[in-house]
Amino acid sequence: MKFILFVSALIAACTASSLEFVAVPSSLKLPETDATIKTTKISTLNENILGLSARQVDGFPVSIDLFSRPRALAVVSVIGTDNLNLGGSTYSTKSDGVETVGFEQDMALIFGADRESVQVSAGGITGSRLALSAKQEVVDASVIKTQRATLRSELEAVYQLAAAIKTAGIQMDNNADVFRVTITGLVGITDESQKQEAVADVKAAIQALTAAINNSYGGQAVVELLTFDAETGSAEITSENREIPSDSHNIQKRDVSIGAFKDALNSARKGFQVTVPVSSDYPAIFAIFLGLVVILVIALIYIVVAMASIDPEKDSIIYRMTTTRMKKD
Repeated sequence: MKFILFVSALIAACTASSLEFVAVPSSLKLPETDATIKTTKISTLNENILGLSARQVDGFPVSIDLFSRPRALAVVSVIGTDNLNLGGSTYSTKSDGVETVGFEQDMALIFGADRESVQVSAGGITGSRLALSAKQEVVDASVIKTQRATLRSELEAVYQLAAAIKTAGIQMDNNADVFRVTITGLVGITDESQKQEAVADVKAAIQALTAAINNSYGGQAVVELLTFDAETGSAEITSENREIPSDSHNIQKRDVSIGAFKDALNSARKGFQVTVPVSSDYPAIFAIFLGLVVILVIALIYIVVAMASIDPEKDSIIYRMTTTRMKKD
């Protein structure tokens, strides 16, 4: 939890950011490169790409084939550089935080537990069964040239995830798998040569992960790269100094308000007997089903009235179905 708060605070302090689509399927059409998107709207964008919602992001229109949705999404967040230039379509962003809670709830509601969801950070690899497999993978750490301890551990975890995806082979199911990678090891590097070496290592790791995902999902995957140019310092960020200061009153006050809000929300759900959050598309789904039921009921009434009004003459279907023919000698 402290690491999540640290990353959120660091992203909020970033001076510049960009979004690059490293890999996209042919069915996904992106807007012109002069478009701009807020980082808090990226989850809404991903919901639309995966078919979880029909909502579009204002100023960032995308089109996707309804019958060829992506089967995997990878979001790589790199803090410490403004752009990596991996050859994909790059867009400028307005850094106002990253929101993933609603996206994860929608994924769990629609696809359930039968999907892969893996998170990679300096804290290690967590998530579904694939995360457990990734932890067991043995990779060649000699390809990582940087000596930054935090960055090395993060990149080793990325290579482990890529190896686990490659070992799992081609994925044929229709569940949408999600991979989230957060790399913070570039923060604090002031030496230019060390920074270039570290950036090269990050690029190589992301390209290896992208290749593994593309091969495993047959090109039906979206790989997004979020880069944040944070203000760097001279000291390396380690697990020891990742702690949020105890005198940070704003963060403590925020935690209390969030906890009170969650308690009130849970009480309201219990009172209304709602145990699972309702999807944002529920009104549209309800309207479709209600309209379909009304149309079917009206059609059934018309059919019954029409058949009851038929004159049972010899040339009618009712006469033929209800009258038995007399035997002739």
